[in-house]
Amino acid sequence: MTSQAPAVVVVIATIACGSLSLAAQEPAPGAPQTAVNQDGVNEYGAATKAFLDRLHEYMTFHNNVEKMVPPITQTSSPEEIAKREAALGATLIKQRPDAKEGDFFIKEYQPHLIKIIREDFVSRPMADRKALIVELPKDVKIGVNMVYPPTLPLATFPGKLLKALPELPKGLEYRIVGQHLILRDVTGNVIVDILRNVFPIPRS
Repeated sequence: MTSQAPAVVVVIATIACGSLSLAAQEPAPGAPQTAVNQDGVNEYGAATKAFLDRLHEYMTFHNNVEKMVPPITQTSSPEEIAKREAALGATLIKQRPDAKEGDFFIKEYQPHLIKIIREDFVSRPMADRKALIVELPKDVKIGVNMVYPPTLPLATFPGKLLKALPELPKGLEYRIVGQHLILRDVTGNVIVDILRNVFPIPRS
């Protein structure tokens, strides 16, 4: 069990301060088209690659942490599965003590991400806009490196918007909570990152 700890620490350090390659990447369908900068780099492609590199680093971290938690079996009951999820979530949180907003929704990518989301939002009928923005209950708090509140619904993420956003590695998903975009670890049920106030309040 203890043999896994060094690998986890290395990955955490990489997530926190690693220097990521910014090679150009083709935009996803529906993504903003940006001109190359003075160095000949496609800024959208570079920022997207940096974002995706961080996500793959996270999944390496996740996989190392998962080895610390006893696995479930084919005969495991729903209660045992739920206990294992809770144990995995708690371990993920413990092994990433310095987590903060923007670790994955990095500042270089945020303007492009906001543009994608808002262009999708304004193209929707007013009823759809209002359906997307479900007010966060006053007694529910969300933050990075917290368990995704079990009282919040796991509503289907809008398909059109999902296609316009970068495809996530298996094990991560986008969620909309209030006006915020959430990056969620699926099997650990942990909030990996938050981009706050990115969904405009609908004005009828």
